[in-house]
Amino acid sequence: MSTRLTALHVNWTSPHRHGLERLRGRAAGPYRLPAAELVTLVHGVLAWRAHHGPVELVTDTLGATYAKEQGLDALYDAVDLALDELESVDLDPLVYSTGAKIFVAGLRPAPFAILDTDLYLRRRLELDPHDGFVFAHWETADGEVYPPVERVPNLVGADLSRWVFDTPAANMAISVFLDEQHRSAYVDAALAYATGNSGPADGHPAGRAVFAEQRLAPAVARTLGVDVRPVSERTWLTATRTWDGPDHAPLFHHTWTLKDDLRKFPELQPAYLRFLLEELLWRFPAAVDVLTRTPDLAEHADLVAHTVADLAAHGPSTLGTLR
Repeated sequence: MSTRLTALHVNWTSPHRHGLERLRGRAAGPYRLPAAELVTLVHGVLAWRAHHGPVELVTDTLGATYAKEQGLDALYDAVDLALDELESVDLDPLVYSTGAKIFVAGLRPAPFAILDTDLYLRRRLELDPHDGFVFAHWETADGEVYPPVERVPNLVGADLSRWVFDTPAANMAISVFLDEQHRSAYVDAALAYATGNSGPADGHPAGRAVFAEQRLAPAVARTLGVDVRPVSERTWLTATRTWDGPDHAPLFHHTWTLKDDLRKFPELQPAYLRFLLEELLWRFPAAVDVLTRTPDLAEHADLVAHTVADLAAHGPSTLGTLR
């Protein structure tokens, strides 16, 4: 099948804005993305465009303003402020911090993809004509994050009995919706569960958010008889926070759980940023123009310049077998 496919980056600033309101200013500061995520965002756009085609940004007014201030709006084929409409939807941004991806999946018919901004492809996705829903990788549906379905907080009484929960959870850092019936039914099911379902509840803080996406998406597909497939055969073992199976590094890079490590060990952040810069600039040298005009990367200008010079002198030093 054709691999030309539009991808969407979703940037919902409501979790930031509502976090400030509920903390009464104690989390003061303007909205901004971390340096590492700015670099993966740029890499994600350029890599997807090289392999598959257009990339659009779906955001809200603050997100669009930030993108314009940083010069990132010019990266995208289109910028859509549809997330402003979420202000009138009872979807708690602090319970469902990624819930805007569900809303965005309801805005257009399949086929299309949604990509997290902390992920970029290293090779083209191999899509099969029989594929209905393709996602990054499986996660075991266990541990505190994924309780049994009957124990998932469901304060609105959504009917979950109609769906077949016989697969692991689907990590949706990459979400490729290829079947229109699945896309539509998934969005309806996820919003029926998540809308208004934000009162105090036991369990992991992310439990409702990951259920609404990563359990419901494959469950709806299985109920409809739609084929589901991960990009990578590697599986995240949720309860032990370890990996099993072949490395996904040749396929894509996803910061994901590294964010916790980088917060715990901030002294590692410059080395990780160097790694990201080196790979981006080795594969897309012209990206230096984007990086050097992005105000929130200005403090890293020397690192960018040194990376460019080192690549010109002797090629990449941190990519190993990925070269």
